[in-house]
Parts: sequence; C-alpha cells; structure tokens
Amino acid sequence: MLHSVAGNVAFAHYPKTAGHSLVAWFQGTFPDAAFIEPPSQYRISHLGVPESLERMGLATRPPPSRAEWHWGRLARCPPGRLAPPADSRGLRIIGVVREPLAMLVSLFEYWRSFAFEQVSRQPLIVTARKRSFREFLTVAIIEGQVRTYDDFFGVGGPAWPDTRLLAFESLAPALAAVCREFGWPSSPQLARHNSGPRPVRDLEPYRREAGSLIGDLYRRFAWYYDEGVRVMLRGDLEPSATRPAP
Repeated sequence: MLHSVAGNVAFAHYPKTAGHSLVAWFQGTFPDAAFIEPPSQYRISHLGVPESLERMGLATRPPPSRAEWHWGRLARCPPGRLAPPADSRGLRIIGVVREPLAMLVSLFEYWRSFAFEQVSRQPLIVTARKRSFREFLTVAIIEGQVRTYDDFFGVGGPAWPDTRLLAFESLAPALAAVCREFGWPSSPQLARHNSGPRPVRDLEPYRREAGSLIGDLYRRFAWYYDEGVRVMLRGDLEPSATRPAP
C-alpha cells in the first residue's frame, strides 16, 4: 500500500487494476507518498489493506486461538478479526476493482508473456505460463491462489468507512469523482503503464473454456457481484458489471 502522511490517504493496489497508472498519479498528487512495504521485483506493492493497517499500527489482531495454528504455522486471520485502535485517524483509502473474469484473463495473459529475470516457482504463475486458462482458473479459484476483493480491501474492517473503490471500467471519471469528494487537485488523464501484450476485448472464448468454473468464479467473488457493483465509484457512468451465468 502507498501511503501519504501529509494527505492521510493511501492507495491499495490489487493486481491488474491499473496499479502502475494510479501509483504515478498518487505520487504526483501526494509527493510524500511511500510504500508501507517497499516493492521488490515488480516495482509495486500488492500488500492488502488489513496487513498494511497492522504495519501502520492502525489495527491489531487478537491472539490466535488453537484452531488458527496448523503444523506450527499461523493461518491468516480473516479481515473481520481486525480491531481498530482507539484513534484510527480517519485514514482514507482508495483502490480499484475490476470485473473478476476480465481481471483473471488479464492476469493470465500478462504472466504468460512477462519476461522474468529468474524463473518463478509460484504455482499460479507456473500454471499461467505452461497450462491452459481453465487450469489457471482452477489454481486461482478452486485452490484459492487469487485473493478476493473483500479480503484484500478489508470490507467491514476499521478503514472501510473511509475506503473508496473505483470501477476499473470507468477509472478516469471515478477518480475525478473521488477527487471532488475529498477536495484533492483535479485528476489528470491517467497514463497507461505495465499493460499486457495486447488488450483482450472478447472474453467469450475464455468463458467457454472455463465452462462450469464460471459458477465457481461467481461464488468466490460473490461480494463483487452482489455488493461491490453497488458501492464502487463510476463517476457519471452507469453500472456495467453483470453476474456471470453458472
């Protein structure tokens, strides 16, 4: 997460949601901005909101129960277990959400073409580079290798009342809307950074290959389809996200 102390605002980047473009805008708007977790290999940080709040001292977790330990390793607690301290300082957080199938297709195509300096052994990346899209979805959704939006952004957590999620599909007007709300300088036109090798405009071939996994995708990203489409900012544009057919 990228944090500005002077602006009391942060940007949390979920992968393949125009993060590099937003980072460039954020650093230009808030010159003191710094990453909570400095980026390493990919020049950007994907640290989620719950973990970032802990590192900033703005939220804590209760001691783990016995059930949360497995083979000596602490399981990740759900965001709902985060508790705010007495003074949360009203940190404002912005992020971007994207229709899940489009996001996963973009991630799949991106990893297939990324020029690694060293061979990655991450299961999701290996599957994207060597297997089919359906196999990639299995790892991402069935095996839970891709984090859900509500988990990543800590929906219902201590920073949720001051969190604004922008719709990827109408990012520029959504960003302009949040700038007006918080009194920030008018947002400039966003430059394109770190985009995939080619824009995927037709998702139907991927949907057909996914088959029954589309239903699993909906169940995993149910918050987005049931609630997220109603709370995310689109500026002056009308909602366009639809629930996928099982």
